[in-house]
Amino acid sequence: MSELRDRQDVLDEVEDYDAVPWNYRAIGGSFKGIPWWAAILCAWVPAAVSAFIDINATKTVGWTFNVAFFAGALAAILLVQRRSLFAPMVQPPLVLAATVPLLVLQTGEVQKGGLASMALGLGKPLIDSFPVMAITTAVTVGLGILRIFLQKDPNRPTADEVREAKAELKARSKPARKPAREEAPEEPEERPRRPRPEGAPARRPRPEGAPARRPRPEGAARGERPAGQRRPRPPREDR
Repeated sequence: MSELRDRQDVLDEVEDYDAVPWNYRAIGGSFKGIPWWAAILCAWVPAAVSAFIDINATKTVGWTFNVAFFAGALAAILLVQRRSLFAPMVQPPLVLAATVPLLVLQTGEVQKGGLASMALGLGKPLIDSFPVMAITTAVTVGLGILRIFLQKDPNRPTADEVREAKAELKARSKPARKPAREEAPEEPEERPRRPRPEGAPARRPRPEGAPARRPRPEGAARGERPAGQRRPRPPREDR
């Protein structure tokens, strides 16, 4: 059972590794979209073929070109990769300007007679195809903006996750408050005793039965006389 479980875990990892990243997908599903150069060809090839058919038949563009031009630009904006949306969004006017005049010149449908006739021969197909070009450009730009807003990273953090992360970073940036330290009472420092010099005589112990020392009167320690006592005067010398 453990071997089967390990094998299933390995298969799941391989499937996750082979999955197409969201930025490389088309508009729907999880399959990989076409690159930007393929999207340009997807819109340019149908437009060129249909324009060639219409110009040879009616000397201007018609419904064949309109349908093929719109379908090619729509397929390009739907199938292109999410990261390559810019080119399919803005390419309809460029495809029209590069396809129709070039085919008119190649087929020889321009009337000879000067610049006025040449401008008329090149301008008529462009004027006839302007409505479909405007509609196609509006559709491709709208679909591109819609894909930009709807097709996003599925693993991106939500608004709540972003808010929690900001709050956590803010809490980490604040310095932690230190608890007030209880001041211990200071112990009196013991005055070190002066060491006895070497060779000094030791203090003699008090003999047994000897009277205790007479207590000093109050104030004697400060050099004051006890109350009621006078200092004897020195004898006066006879003059």
